[in-house]
Amino acid sequence: MWYLDLANKIVETGVKRGAEYVDVRIELSKLASIRISRGQVEEAVFRSLGGAGIRVLYKGSWGFASTEDISSDSLFPALDAALSMAKTSAEKRKEKSKVKSFGCIKEKVRAHVKISPPEVPVEEKISLMLDADERLRSDDRIKDDRVSYLDEVFKRYYANSEGSEIVIEGARVRAVIYAAAVSAGVITPALDVIAQTGGFEIFRKRNPASLAESVAERAIKLLKAPVPKGGVTTAVLDNDLLGLIVHEAFGHTAEADLVLSGTVLTGKIGEKVASELVTIIDSPGPEYAFGWTPYDDEGVKARDVIIVENGVLKEYMHTRETAAIMGVEPTGNGRAESYSYAPLVRMRNTYMAPGDWSPEEIIAETREGLYLKKGLHGQADANGEFMFAVQEAWEIRNGELIRPFRGVAVSGNAIDVLRSVDAVGKDLIIESPGFCGKMQSVPVDGGGPHVRCKIIIGGR
Repeated sequence: MWYLDLANKIVETGVKRGAEYVDVRIELSKLASIRISRGQVEEAVFRSLGGAGIRVLYKGSWGFASTEDISSDSLFPALDAALSMAKTSAEKRKEKSKVKSFGCIKEKVRAHVKISPPEVPVEEKISLMLDADERLRSDDRIKDDRVSYLDEVFKRYYANSEGSEIVIEGARVRAVIYAAAVSAGVITPALDVIAQTGGFEIFRKRNPASLAESVAERAIKLLKAPVPKGGVTTAVLDNDLLGLIVHEAFGHTAEADLVLSGTVLTGKIGEKVASELVTIIDSPGPEYAFGWTPYDDEGVKARDVIIVENGVLKEYMHTRETAAIMGVEPTGNGRAESYSYAPLVRMRNTYMAPGDWSPEEIIAETREGLYLKKGLHGQADANGEFMFAVQEAWEIRNGELIRPFRGVAVSGNAIDVLRSVDAVGKDLIIESPGFCGKMQSVPVDGGGPHVRCKIIIGGR
């Protein structure tokens, strides 16, 4: 293949010029982005993108350069720039970087795509999203409505100085539906997402208009709901909210670059950090998941990372460099937003493994507490401290759902919450897609089953 031949020429030249390690990523993609509000198309963008990123390690120092021009006339000067950067910094660098070898891999991987997004007429995409927006606005109490659509078809070529040649082809689609209901000074937002690695076929299975109806109904239903009393409470978390906590509040603290800087999990391999019912995995799959990553952006074959097993911290997520520092094998978590960025340690699809309970059994066996459904937004830090808004909450009394609450936020420490888990459902769902913004934006997914735990509720 021409692109791989070109990439290999760059690699060979970099090695001849003294680089210890060289890799080249060439990427091609087509994107469509549509944004709709109040029945109007506010944005419709269609782009073709392409470029290459070149990374070198010279005497323990990294150099990186990228270009939008995929040609010898552009890539060789980019290699010169990367080498110059590495050589200049190598003279002053005290701690030398290393990379963990992974060996020579030659493979082509293709995601399962039934209906390629570029084959779908633009008019059909816009019409589908307009229908969803119209359903959102079917009630006068909906005062804010937003529908967005995104698709991407991509092809990536990778070569490195270990002799690897990897080609990955795929597509991703995503629709986000948001509404806010307003009445008597009360505002209740609701949001839902349809997304997958795959093609437009997902919208044949999940109709955005039907989802928009449920989003609007959720927002309206909560207008008259009371605000709960704050404090520590027993809570049943649904798949989506659990996925948010596992990713944001816990997962980031197990990314090795942050671990080296210092997180709540630093130095705790082999220690108990959660209930024995808790197993947390960061996975390259399943294939449909939004964060599907068969090979990472360092040419490492991605594998499941068992972060926590039966409550015990087992391993961190790694790039080649952090693996070399810690003396372990790379895990396939080196990911970059695009060819113009160098890879960082990033999650892929992070979830809690299932248990033995049905969601109905968990609720039925809860005497008093809250059933919390779907997260909205929030924040977390390296200590595992978090605060997230919750879309919907229900009072549980003697095993039954009594009434809904609005304006609910959850907070606490991820370790404390995970240690308090005393029931784990068998209804594993990996369907919490989004873009994670740790300096760079990459597609991720996650989820888990229903669980019961102790958590802090913000309320009146």
